[in-house]
Amino acid sequence: MKDIRLGRLSQVGDVRRGIDLIDLVRLAHYDHVDPDAPDALRAAERRATAIVAFDTLAVPALLQTPEYALVQGTDPERLQVLRRHLPPACEFFVHETALHAWSGDPAVLAGQLRALVASNARLVPFAAGGRAELRHSFTLLGFAVGGPAVHVESLSERHDVVARYQVVAEVLRECAWDPERSRGAFACAADGLVRQSAGG
Repeated sequence: MKDIRLGRLSQVGDVRRGIDLIDLVRLAHYDHVDPDAPDALRAAERRATAIVAFDTLAVPALLQTPEYALVQGTDPERLQVLRRHLPPACEFFVHETALHAWSGDPAVLAGQLRALVASNARLVPFAAGGRAELRHSFTLLGFAVGGPAVHVESLSERHDVVARYQVVAEVLRECAWDPERSRGAFACAADGLVRQSAGG
């Protein structure tokens, strides 16, 4: 029997019609994805109704510009998740390290930071300290059917693992700047990179 926990109910207007053939095809595809495989997270993102993403060194993949994604080795097509008809509710957290730990073209990072200004991403400042909760990148995913999952190094639905990162998400919400202040920081950092490039 297929595991339907990572599926999404079909919907017409406000009326849910339950699992239909299209949903079952999607679920069948997920069942063949190895949780340790590189595409496991992407497969789960396509079915998610809620996503919380935090990266310790880079901008979360779903917010990466094509140029930035190229440097990071990320698939830029992943952002299509945010452009679908019913996109997931998302929370993105960017550690301040991502604004400074960069060895590529400053113009690429500046472009990425300007893109963040138009997002709801929240900055986790250095002032948050070296908390144990902030040491690992992760993505929490919620689904219309079944329990949540978390991706750290692989995809897991284990209750204890998911619960641990749900706590981390609460810590991030407490220590991250609000979206407005974060947008100001992203814009300021982008302007600084432009000035630095012009002066160099």
